[in-house]
Amino acid sequence: MAFDVLSAIDVNERVQFSQNFSVARPTVLDTLFPDVKTQHFKAEYYRLMQGQTLPTPAFVHAMDSEAHIGTRPSFEKVLTEKLFIKEKINQSEQIQMYINNGVPDDNGLIKWVFDDMGRLSENVVTRSLIMKGNALSRGIIKVKENNLDITVDFGVPADQKINFGDWSDPDYDIFGDIQKAVKLGKDNGKILNTMVTSDTQVQRMRKNKAMQTAVYGGINVGKYVTMADLRSTLKEEFGLDLAVCDERFAYTKADGSRVTSRYFDEDVVSFSVTGVNHQLGTGLWGPTPEEAAYAAYQEAIQKMFVCVTMWESPDPVAKWTKASGMFIPVLPDPYGMVIAKVGGSATLGTLTVNSVAGSSSGKTTVTVSPAKAEGHSYKYKISSSATAVTVGQNVQTWSAWDGSAEIEAATGQYITVVECDASYKAVKAGNTTVTAEA
Repeated sequence: MAFDVLSAIDVNERVQFSQNFSVARPTVLDTLFPDVKTQHFKAEYYRLMQGQTLPTPAFVHAMDSEAHIGTRPSFEKVLTEKLFIKEKINQSEQIQMYINNGVPDDNGLIKWVFDDMGRLSENVVTRSLIMKGNALSRGIIKVKENNLDITVDFGVPADQKINFGDWSDPDYDIFGDIQKAVKLGKDNGKILNTMVTSDTQVQRMRKNKAMQTAVYGGINVGKYVTMADLRSTLKEEFGLDLAVCDERFAYTKADGSRVTSRYFDEDVVSFSVTGVNHQLGTGLWGPTPEEAAYAAYQEAIQKMFVCVTMWESPDPVAKWTKASGMFIPVLPDPYGMVIAKVGGSATLGTLTVNSVAGSSSGKTTVTVSPAKAEGHSYKYKISSSATAVTVGQNVQTWSAWDGSAEIEAATGQYITVVECDASYKAVKAGNTTVTAEA
């Protein structure tokens, strides 16, 4: 008699497998985003967000005829319809392959089918870890499932996504970069206490001369900093607990080749405010549509992060196995994060500059937005054409402006305004044509 997988592995066994399949993995991502299952997905998300602004979703593109580039669904729609991860295989084809390759009996086939269920379920968990890694190292998640390509922005402020210098240079001031990130948190009322990065950046810190001097003194420059001393120094100097995220996952490209990628970007240092047990957020799992098939097993459903189902289709005639999960990482305080890209090329920010007639002849009233950051100042230059500015340009010799005083200039001239840091290096710039009182 032909092997019938639906009879051999009945609904009770599938329920038992699903409820006992653990999604917890020994990674820093699961420490920061511990997994929780709820039957009230949307309500629990709102509760965990604690009144914070909801993430902003946007379709990048979808492969169906009705999708449009750049369309923006409501976040409620994303929560209830889009964050659905699923993997399925044609079990009939798999079983035939096992038989052709010498699996001797029904018990052997059952074992191989359970292995398939485990692999499918593991793929769903991998996708959840990718989303956690995206949230931690980019402040966004990218969902590429079910013919969908969507990006969800968790709202980490743009000025808290910064660039660090070249950490591969042993002479570079890594201390200064870390201090910049910590200060940025403090300026926003956040005491950052966790620092996550890759082993690549950790080894660069251990080779850094300033770090070696801070730990061992000037006569010991060149002495490799131990991990214990590095952790102790970061904790003592900055109040930061160091964690390393280097785990990878494998996937198959469209051309059939197998490649690996990282959950957490190698060139990123992520700073955050974490609570008890170093928790930053939550890995929130909700009910899948497939759980309706297990309605009689309510107690089991409560424990079921990944749901495994099996069914038969008439056309094509086949038996299928599917693992599915509804998942989103919850980041309740995006303002408590600073995400830095090591070696990232800094870009000049934009100022919107407006000029209207001032209160007296030859004077103009200038307004600028957005407002300058704390510790920064304004410089300006009047000329017959807009003055080009590059990021980091020294504008110390330009005219100082307090942001409100009227400026002397002639109508038709150009005024270029620069926001600069304490070292007079350009951070943002903008220009406009002058309108002055006649």
